[in-house]
Amino acid sequence: MRRAAAGRRAAALVAAAVLASACSSGTKEVKLKLPLRPKLAVTGRERISLAPFLVASKLSDKKDAPRYKDLDLDAEFRRYLGKQLGKRTKMTIVTMPQDVRLPTQNLKELGEAGDFWRGVGGRTGADLLLTGVVDFRVENKSGYRNEEYRSAIDGRTYYRQVLVESTGFTFDVTVVAIDGHTGVKLFQENFRDTKEKSKARVDELVGLFENLFSLENQLLGLFVVREREANRYVFD
Repeated sequence: MRRAAAGRRAAALVAAAVLASACSSGTKEVKLKLPLRPKLAVTGRERISLAPFLVASKLSDKKDAPRYKDLDLDAEFRRYLGKQLGKRTKMTIVTMPQDVRLPTQNLKELGEAGDFWRGVGGRTGADLLLTGVVDFRVENKSGYRNEEYRSAIDGRTYYRQVLVESTGFTFDVTVVAIDGHTGVKLFQENFRDTKEKSKARVDELVGLFENLFSLENQLLGLFVVREREANRYVFD
């Protein structure tokens, strides 16, 4: 019993000595870049093809669902993502035939349509197929807020109501990755970004691409190794 107690005291003294030594020598905080593996198990040299994406606003029965006269959301998103994959990966981008039509307007059923995707994979020769659903919302907002100002007449501070107008942009996409050989769904993930501009009626296309720029690294993180900065402490 005494021997065990003595052992515990000795261990405590050693730990205290190590801690005191570390404290006396000091520590330094450093930033390290740590690699993040892609979320999809890919080699990075696959053949990939972007199938049509469902557009959420076209699936809505609401009369006030947004309709963008000059904006083909599916085409713009696929064009953008294809360019980024072509520049930032070693994958081969395979053109999707224009006559390909999705077999369903339901996202869950779309990921389970194995026979359809095997057929598309056979036509294109792609190892990976991407599809999903995209949504883009533009919201013009206006309201009043109190603003402080100093009177030039008496020098006192007063408050007045000022009309504030802004435009909000929200881009939302769910990406579904399909094995082009088996038609099996490999992965599904949602990405979302919201921006607000301090003026009304900002160009829709400008807002869309600002959303896409913000999501670019997250989207590419499905396919390529990324770096993440993390703080670590080093003993001097």
